[in-house]
Amino acid sequence: MAIVNDLTVDGPWVGANKAGRMTGIRLYSLAYWQDQGIISVFQTSGGSSRRYLEPEMKVLAALGADGPPTLYNVRDYLRGRTGNGEGGAGSDAKAAKNAEMDTTPDLAEPDVSQGAEFTHTLASLLRGQKIVAERIESLRVRADAEAGARGVTIECRRRPDDADRWWFTWGGGVWMCEADKPNDAVVQVKAALRTVGPPR
Repeated sequence: MAIVNDLTVDGPWVGANKAGRMTGIRLYSLAYWQDQGIISVFQTSGGSSRRYLEPEMKVLAALGADGPPTLYNVRDYLRGRTGNGEGGAGSDAKAAKNAEMDTTPDLAEPDVSQGAEFTHTLASLLRGQKIVAERIESLRVRADAEAGARGVTIECRRRPDDADRWWFTWGGGVWMCEADKPNDAVVQVKAALRTVGPPR
């Protein structure tokens, strides 16, 4: 985002809470977008608070027409900036080529990206609890109490009887909790791991 807008990394930098207020984007989404290399982040050390580039946050805020911008909005904006920056037929051809080469699934299905963000957040929270968590697909996490132990699989799906909101489910399709409540999912996963048996 900074590169295509010719922004410097000199700052100012703002804390995560202020970045969330400026853009309307939830903090787990900001963390996911940072991990995807879309936005800039600054930390003085591995465990320190994340700070975001304020000019980038202003650009993000402007992308949300009827609410916070989505990952689809942002990637579409970035493709437009990199493909049409110079104008003219050559730039149009470049944009078409970029669009043809971009086969990222969540661009074809923009709603999938939100589920991927929820899944990413859950995996990060589980690792913070010293649980071995591996994303085996964009919407699926495998969790084990320790390496080689029996584990559980969690998926992120839309729930038709709840206005198509994202929910976490167990691997067998049993509904667990709303995906925007990842801490509730962590509690259930930890309880399940205590009952699935000893290491194989």
